[in-house]
Amino acid sequence: MKNILVIEDDPDIGNLIRKSLDSAHYTTAVYENGEEGLKFYKSSHPDLVILDLSLPDIDGMDICRTIRKSDESTPIFILSARTEEIDRIMGLELGADDYITKPFSVRELKTRVDVFFRRWDKKIGIKPNVGQAGEIMRGALKIDSIRRRVTLNENIINISRKEFDILQLLAGSPGKVFSREMILESVWGVEWDGFERMIDSHIKRIRSKLEKNSAQPEWIETIWGIGYRFTDNYENIVVPD
Repeated sequence: MKNILVIEDDPDIGNLIRKSLDSAHYTTAVYENGEEGLKFYKSSHPDLVILDLSLPDIDGMDICRTIRKSDESTPIFILSARTEEIDRIMGLELGADDYITKPFSVRELKTRVDVFFRRWDKKIGIKPNVGQAGEIMRGALKIDSIRRRVTLNENIINISRKEFDILQLLAGSPGKVFSREMILESVWGVEWDGFERMIDSHIKRIRSKLEKNSAQPEWIETIWGIGYRFTDNYENIVVPD
C-alpha cells in the first residue's frame, strides 16, 4: 500500500482527494497547513506528496524546495490555481514530478497517480540491462543505476533525480538523438506542450557538473533544432584528475 501525503488548505478539496485516493492501494493523510504537513513528511516518509502552493503559513514552493534539499526521490505533485507558465516551470524546476492546475478533476488526479506509480514501480523494480552491477560505463563516466550514483574518474558527482534520469537515458544509447519531447515523455512520463525548453536548463546543469568547458561540451552534444545526444566518442574524452 502506498502512503500519500496531501497538503491542501481547502478542507473540501482535501476531503475530495482523500475519498478519491483511499483504497486498497493507497492510504491518504491530509493536512491543511505547511508546517504540520512537513512534520508528517519528516516522521512518516510518504510515497507521494500532493502539495498545494497557496498555503496559509508556508508557500508551497518553499515546501517543495525544503523537501528537495535532502530528498530527491519522493515524488511531488503540485496543485495550484497559479496558471502562469513561469509558475509551472518553477515548480518543475524545483523537482516536482507533476503540476496540476485548479480547478481539476479528482478522477484525473487519481489517474495521474495510478499511472505515475505504475511507471515508478516498473522503473525501480527492474534492473536495467546495463551490466551485472546495474552500471553504465562510458569511459571515465560511471552511472550506477541501482545506487543512482554518478562518478567521473571515481569522483562522485552531485546530481538531482531528474538530472540523473536524463543522463541515464542519454548515456544508455550513445549516438542516439533524443528530442526534447522524447526526454520529457521518458523522464516525466507525460507530455507538456511548451515545456520542452525546461530540458535545456537541466542539460545545462548536467554539463556544468561533467564538462571541462560547458560552453564546448564533449559528453552531451546539442543537435540544433532537434535535441541532444550522448557522444559515442566517450572513450577519447580526457578527464582531469
